[in-house]
Amino acid sequence: MRRKIPVLAVLLCILLFPQAATETADGYDLVASTPLPEQRSADTVLYEHFLPLEGPYETESNEDLIQLSWWKWSDETNSDWPDDDAKARLGELGLSDDTTMIFNEQKVENVTIADGLATGLESARQQTVLTLEGSIDILSDELGQWSIRIPVQMMPLVNMSDNTVLYIFITEDTATDQHGRTTKHLVRDMKPELGFSNKQGNMTDTEWLVTADHLMAAGVDLEQNPYGWHITLAFFGEVEGESTNRLLALYHSPLPNRWHASTPGNFALPLFLLIFASAIAAGAVSNAMKREKGMPRLSAEWKTIQPPVARFTFNAGNLPLQLKSCVAELPWGMKGGFKIKQIPADSEYEFVVRFKEIHSADCQVSFGLEVDELGTWTQYLRLTSPLFLSEGGEGSVEIDEPGAAGGEHHDA
Repeated sequence: MRRKIPVLAVLLCILLFPQAATETADGYDLVASTPLPEQRSADTVLYEHFLPLEGPYETESNEDLIQLSWWKWSDETNSDWPDDDAKARLGELGLSDDTTMIFNEQKVENVTIADGLATGLESARQQTVLTLEGSIDILSDELGQWSIRIPVQMMPLVNMSDNTVLYIFITEDTATDQHGRTTKHLVRDMKPELGFSNKQGNMTDTEWLVTADHLMAAGVDLEQNPYGWHITLAFFGEVEGESTNRLLALYHSPLPNRWHASTPGNFALPLFLLIFASAIAAGAVSNAMKREKGMPRLSAEWKTIQPPVARFTFNAGNLPLQLKSCVAELPWGMKGGFKIKQIPADSEYEFVVRFKEIHSADCQVSFGLEVDELGTWTQYLRLTSPLFLSEGGEGSVEIDEPGAAGGEHHDA
């Protein structure tokens, strides 16, 4: 029984652990994957909030708004939140350090969120500008380092300006730095991409990669912390015939993890096997308890040394048994024969065995038992030779764990 339980535990871990990663053609292991989400409607505004040094670190809950929280104060506060991308974001937009809010890349100050949304909608797209299909993959390389790959097929539906850029933002749903500051939607990493066609009807088949080094430098460890991350893809630029910079397309999704694409059907077989294994384990435990309560307990002592006579006592468990044999192992030999004895449940039976002569070797005796409902067993006992006992001593006794009939004899 002691050997069966660890085996069952290992089996259950194998069955219930998510499906093993599959190796890709370029040698990476695909840990998790999810299709790209649907493009957000033109009514959805990207709100970028540059957090103040002293707080409060407020967040907005609005279905028409996706918030990114930027932190730019690590040098001043020795915080472990990254701040280099926040400073780069301000720089590439030509914004001052005192900027706190931008909506669809439009700066506003001292306005309500509703007013900011209205400003953002002024630079929203007027039509569907592009299509994007693909997936978000979590990969592991030969060193066990995790990265993000986004293989896509992209097609502009209109001509876009040469300065059109895609921003990939990795955000942490709830971030806490080493000083206890907490905020929502903290931007951990930003990666601009320009590798796509901006001409109407030209299909771009490519993949965008956020490397393991990039992620680790930003404090993103998807292996140790696989939950609580989002990825945002935001295309900014102009369409032909306009000079207004707009949010051309927006995609927002949780990062996938090992369980991301799981369905109830994925758990049907493991659940069945779990129930099956649990039933086996429960039966094994029940049988072990039944055996513990039903097996007899055996004790022995030397009654006399000259001649050598040993007294044996059987205390039956809650099951009746039959004592079928008593055999002494060489060089010890018993005087006379042995008669089969029926022992009722919860009773005590005592008898003596006379031996032909004393030997210096320990006296080893085996008893053949047949216990109701438990079957046939062999119980072993070893008495220290009387030659090594002090005058009047009873002698030491070692009783080996019972073994099923036909099993090997293992010394205790």
